Amino acid sequence: MVSYEQRESAFLWILDQLQSGEVAVPLVARDFSAEDWAFVFEGIPSDLRMDLWDTLADERKAPILAAMRDDSRNQLLGRLPTEDIELLANTSSTEDLVEIIDVLPRKLAAGLIKKLSPQGRDVIGAALTYDEDQLGRYVNYDVYTVDRSDTIGDILDDLRAQELPDYTDSFLVVDESQHYLGQVDINQLLSADEDAKVIEIAEYVEQVLNADMDLLDASDAVKGSGRSMLPVINKDGRLLGRFSIKDALDVFQEYYDAQVSHMGKVSDEDLFAPVFTSARRRAVWLGINLLTAFAASAVIGVFDQVVAQVVALAVLMPIVASMGGITGSQTLTLTIRGLATGQLAQSNLRALGNKEVLVAFFNGVLWAIVVSVIASIWFDNPLLSIIIAFALVINMLVAAFAGIGIPVLLDRMGIDPALAGSVILTTVTDVVGFFVFLGAAALFLV
Repeated sequence: MVSYEQRESAFLWILDQLQSGEVAVPLVARDFSAEDWAFVFEGIPSDLRMDLWDTLADERKAPILAAMRDDSRNQLLGRLPTEDIELLANTSSTEDLVEIIDVLPRKLAAGLIKKLSPQGRDVIGAALTYDEDQLGRYVNYDVYTVDRSDTIGDILDDLRAQELPDYTDSFLVVDESQHYLGQVDINQLLSADEDAKVIEIAEYVEQVLNADMDLLDASDAVKGSGRSMLPVINKDGRLLGRFSIKDALDVFQEYYDAQVSHMGKVSDEDLFAPVFTSARRRAVWLGINLLTAFAASAVIGVFDQVVAQVVALAVLMPIVASMGGITGSQTLTLTIRGLATGQLAQSNLRALGNKEVLVAFFNGVLWAIVVSVIASIWFDNPLLSIIIAFALVINMLVAAFAGIGIPVLLDRMGIDPALAGSVILTTVTDVVGFFVFLGAAALFLV
């Protein structure tokens, strides 16, 4: 097990070597997991990755690719010749191969599947029938099963001759058609009569995962089960494999990484993706942001005569917009976190809304007093200070409402709130802030 500090130190050393024209890895890299290597490759400029890739043993490559982010995996696969990809497919586990095939061109993926063994084709074909967010796509087929007719003695003899898969705390019992019948804990097996049949001591545990259930729900089920893994069955009750606590933790890690990366509106983009690829992806959101900026500018344009007569308004306008934007962003972040973790639902949405509005009100009053005092001293205009204080409180209250309402609405529409929420929120706080501030100034100052 490599610590975070060891991994980061090794990564920096490898990067320095590659940039100086050398290809070498430190001794600690021998203990790297696939996730550690994925971290390294994602931090290396794309033109240097192949130099390091060629030094790895073939059996290590597929797990590393499977552990990488989608965009980084695409970039690396795009540099590999077809024969190397075919070699990867032949040395991959089923779970890794599903991840790799998912991002390959359809024609190439179909060709790879045809070259697999009949059993491999059946397994991959079954996995690909499930959606990307369903458990059946990511079942771990490395599971130890026993037939219902086996005796305890036969199983114990078999165990002495082979190594159990990791995260195995029980054996799964099946019939001749691979229907799941129950499971036997290891301790229970060791204390049983060796002449007894395993079906006699097997227990049908209710904690069984269905292959078509949501991947995050399955991960929650494993986490809360207190077991190292749970069996996965299809609609007919046939055992497909298992889902371990490690699999669940990997899902959580990937999910929360995606949430964090979406906050920056760059999704899972490779750090060293081609310039034009990154520019094209970000141009869409910059264009949307530009439209929202024009909307805010249009509001200012309505009151251009007011701004021209009272120059102080132009100086103070950014304060109103900025305070509203920060207030909304704080609430938006909290709401998105609640949606992502499942802690926010219809039943507690009102309670969160009441709390956030009160927080915005008290902060709004506090900072409105501070700003109004500064504005009154700065411009020697008490009425202007009252107007900006009023605009601040109103805009911060609206920002709190928007910070909750926007992500909830986007989530119900199937749009990632972390990706689009901040753009819409900025528009709301800018438009409302400018309209209230300049509108009040038009009524009372001019």
